[in-house]
Amino acid sequence: MDGFDSTAIPTDLPPPPPPLTPAELAALPHDNAGPRLNATIWVLVGVATAFLVLRLYCKWLRHRGPWWDDWILFGSWVCVTAQCCLLSVAVSLHYGKHFWDYPIDFDNGVRLAKVINAAGTLSLTAAVWSKTSFAVTLLRLSEGWMRGAIWFIIVTMNVAMGLSALFIWVHCDPPPKTWNFMIPGICWDRRVLVNYDIFSAAYSAAMDLTLALLPWKLIWGLQMRKQEKFGVAFAMSCGIFAGITAIVKTTKIPSMLSFDPADGIDLFIWGNAESCVTIVAASIPVLRVLIREVRSSGRRYYISGGPGPEDAFSSSRLQPRARRKEPARTIVTVSGGRTPKTPDNWSDRSILDDTHSPGQIVQTNEVAVEFEARRDSDSMFEMRQLGNHRIV
Repeated sequence: MDGFDSTAIPTDLPPPPPPLTPAELAALPHDNAGPRLNATIWVLVGVATAFLVLRLYCKWLRHRGPWWDDWILFGSWVCVTAQCCLLSVAVSLHYGKHFWDYPIDFDNGVRLAKVINAAGTLSLTAAVWSKTSFAVTLLRLSEGWMRGAIWFIIVTMNVAMGLSALFIWVHCDPPPKTWNFMIPGICWDRRVLVNYDIFSAAYSAAMDLTLALLPWKLIWGLQMRKQEKFGVAFAMSCGIFAGITAIVKTTKIPSMLSFDPADGIDLFIWGNAESCVTIVAASIPVLRVLIREVRSSGRRYYISGGPGPEDAFSSSRLQPRARRKEPARTIVTVSGGRTPKTPDNWSDRSILDDTHSPGQIVQTNEVAVEFEARRDSDSMFEMRQLGNHRIV
């Protein structure tokens, strides 16, 4: 046959299974893992979405717009959501079934291969961007050798996982052969591709654990109560759970060598979990600040109500309605930075309870509280502000 080169036929593909008799086919499992894949990935993305929205809401609540770490994390969320959409399309193309249950449709196989390749690329991109986001947050809180170490992690991790995403499309010559095995050409030995993916995934997991431990070094030198140190350090070390999911995902990568596409379902599930858990872990330190402020606001509200609800109501029933002649005077002192412009990393440093900037008196309010014994129908304290001046 003119123009045909038998050496162009790839030899790295796994051997096809032998023909099955009807009895053998009936004895094989006929389960479909597609619905399990769909349900799991969308639940994970839903949880990640909730935490990301709360993170952005917390920054909006403190009048801080998104910074680079927020945009990178948002990009990761976009990628993992798009990956879920593609995997749902793949399930509609029978992905999740065993190969002996696949319909004999060559065009369907080509479409499915393209969708799976794109989903794998988005999975890797979402994972590395979510880790990069947390690393960028640490950059704004670190200095010296730690800052250099974080930059090294960011660069090497993006290169390692970026190559894995690239190899999906270029491990065959010509590239279209990656989704259409009938095209003549040459492909890498699949074991080379799988071994490199194992390396990059393991390196990513190791960097997750490293980024989870770095905050302890950063926080332990701060002048904080030990209980607060543990609270902040734990919140910033939740990336260890992302490292655990990355380790589990690494153990699933050899399934890429299987001839049965259904064996790759768990790899996609754990790849999706890696990105979603990292998004959640990167959002927890910011949410801790919100929880702390809510508790503080509740405490201030309780104190402003006077001696307590029981004392206030009991006195209103026993005493006649009468106004005090001399109001009680309270001096309220506000502490904070003296600079009129807040640094751009204020919202990140607030994760550390604002311990980097020593407080100074910037404003004093003198307030007079006029109160009277209340009847059951009364429900209001009168408050009059006497003065407001700023200390230079």
